[in-house]
Amino acid sequence: MNEERTVRSVDKVRQLLDVSPVTYPAYAAATVQARDQQLDIDEVIADAVADTDTENNEPQIPQQMNLNEMKATRAKHADRFEELVNVAETENRDWTNNEQEEADLCKREVERLDGKIARRQAAEDMITRQAQMGGTSVSEAKEVNRVNKSFSLSRAVNAVAVGKALEGAEAEWAQEANREMQARGLNMAGQIGIPANALYRTADDFQTGGAGGGFVPTAVPGAIDALRAPTMAERIGVTTINNATANLQFPRVSAKASGTEETEVSADADSGLDMDTVTLTPTRVAAKTLWSKQLMLQGGAAVDALIARELSAGVNETIDKAVFAAAVAGAGDTNAVAGALTYADITDAEKAVLAAGGDLSRCAWIGSPSAMSIVKGEAAVSSIRAVVENNQLDGFTTYFTPNLADTAGAPTVGTLLFGDYAAGMLLAFFGGIDLLVDPYSNAGTAQIALHVNKFYDTAVRQSGALALVNDFS
Repeated sequence: MNEERTVRSVDKVRQLLDVSPVTYPAYAAATVQARDQQLDIDEVIADAVADTDTENNEPQIPQQMNLNEMKATRAKHADRFEELVNVAETENRDWTNNEQEEADLCKREVERLDGKIARRQAAEDMITRQAQMGGTSVSEAKEVNRVNKSFSLSRAVNAVAVGKALEGAEAEWAQEANREMQARGLNMAGQIGIPANALYRTADDFQTGGAGGGFVPTAVPGAIDALRAPTMAERIGVTTINNATANLQFPRVSAKASGTEETEVSADADSGLDMDTVTLTPTRVAAKTLWSKQLMLQGGAAVDALIARELSAGVNETIDKAVFAAAVAGAGDTNAVAGALTYADITDAEKAVLAAGGDLSRCAWIGSPSAMSIVKGEAAVSSIRAVVENNQLDGFTTYFTPNLADTAGAPTVGTLLFGDYAAGMLLAFFGGIDLLVDPYSNAGTAQIALHVNKFYDTAVRQSGALALVNDFS
């Protein structure tokens, strides 16, 4: 450009673009204006440099439209095309050359945007389905695995105990856990957090993609794995919802519809269909452990796993007790046995679940401690001894747990629960794990208190899928 700013020389052109003001721009945010402003020559050069990538001399690329912006732009072109059609029809004439060009442009833009909208919508639908299934993409799984490998529970506790800020993987997970809690309307009370996406995934392989891409192995470290050891409720097949957001409401058919045979002119009968809702609301479950300062300084994966397992056991015990208590209270069939347990009591419970529509292939027995003593005691239950083999009661997988309470009464009064737990129960977890470090309360004994908080809820999904046998001795 010369000093009078009357001549500008272009020595090299990377790409020639047709730039002109139009009525309907390709990007809704695009604007154009004319101005008359006296600029210093240095300012003109600076502006020209700012508009170009100094490294590769590439022009700036317009910001990509999101789905809603593409739909809005498409609607604008479609409305304009319809307007041109209506004007020509109202005036009973053909389009002018300018109107024809504008109509063709609108038509091309609508067709182009239809394809882009369809692709973008499909991509967002896949992301939504993936989130609902609790899955993670390959890239996300790699990132989670990277941070998990670097995460150290001992290092995090040590930093908080001496008043230092978390760094590295510990800081990254604390920030992510706090963000998750806020998104669910909850508050994170602790200084250390582990987000749900670091907990609710299997230590599996993720394919890199492409021909012969192979596999990228992942390994979840002991501390994180132990903090998310599954509850017995999950192991027996209770329907589990991870990353739940308060409050959850599920429509439920509480009474099945039934039909009746009628004549051609007779009135039809009420189907009996009845619907209600199941609501899950976050409930906090907490556990505490004491961690000696010497053990914390030694640290290491083994110490992390030891402490994590203890914390996980306390949390899981509370959750299992709540799930089984809800199942006992909401069981659709209850058989209070007066006296010794018989084979008929066992088959009656199985019959009740089957009659209610339960899937026997998914069913299992759960017994309280006294129930285990009774059904495995040869003298006490000799009449059904033949059906208790290899921890299977009448051929069904059987679990025994202290978290299913004995029936109130004498110490030998047992409780047995049979059911299709996937259909019978719901269990929801709201976010990840929140850990609070207290270095003061037990300072006199050189110990640090570590509190773990987790939010969950449980409810009966279909009572007919559960059958209870209790009060036997």
